[in-house]
Amino acid sequence: MKSVEIQKNRWHLAGLDEAVSWCRACNVRGIACMLHPLGEFAEDRQAAEEAARRYEDSISAIHRHGLDASVSVKPSAVGVALQSEAYNEYLQQILSHATAKRVPVGIDVEGTSLIHDTLKGAFQAAEQEYTFTLTLQAYLKRTPADLNRAADEGVSVRLVKGAYIGDLNQRNEITAAFRTQAFLLSRRHPQFSVGTHDMSLIRWLQDSIPEARTRITFGFLKGLGTETMIGMANAGWKVDEYLPYGDDHGSYDRRREIYLAALASARTRPLE
Repeated sequence: MKSVEIQKNRWHLAGLDEAVSWCRACNVRGIACMLHPLGEFAEDRQAAEEAARRYEDSISAIHRHGLDASVSVKPSAVGVALQSEAYNEYLQQILSHATAKRVPVGIDVEGTSLIHDTLKGAFQAAEQEYTFTLTLQAYLKRTPADLNRAADEGVSVRLVKGAYIGDLNQRNEITAAFRTQAFLLSRRHPQFSVGTHDMSLIRWLQDSIPEARTRITFGFLKGLGTETMIGMANAGWKVDEYLPYGDDHGSYDRRREIYLAALASARTRPLE
């Protein structure tokens, strides 16, 4: 990765070309990538349409360069906070483009107020036989039911603790919920993904889930847990790195800063 490590910010990359170069270097190390053009909360339909085009550009670049990568879609960027019709239209437009290019897509989740419409649109896309991975948050009480519905619909799941505000807010409560939901995932889904930088949870998943090495993909954010990620890839674990790129990074940076501040408050070192 040395050739592409000169970056202005540890969390994200300047543009699509830089993301492609970084991803190519990751792939050489056996690490897959999730590309994400930064941007949230489209203010109108035109902005949502422009965001959809950026996702399609990411998909085309992955296909063109033969990368081991997927694209992660923020529902608010493509209009979920505007109207469900716009979100459903642009989401299915992105999924159609990805299907044609044979590029995987992940649908992210954001604040609690958007969850209902986000998942409604996602499951409608599943009914149209589009394939994708759906991110679900352990700190929401509804998540076990959503995990079961995803299994019933044949939708892959990526489980995360949650980076916004959920039903649970104590660290130990969220960790316990994550473990319970991971067991449910292991019963209902042959393969699934997790996104966590909690090393105790990573070790627990490795030790507790049957055939974890072949069933679980461990996700990391760019700028966090790099050495751990590389070590796991070298040991034969399936790992991927989330690669946001672009100029609209204010909200993303703030969430990373809040995360590090929470670790510092708990006197916990970030994963290296």
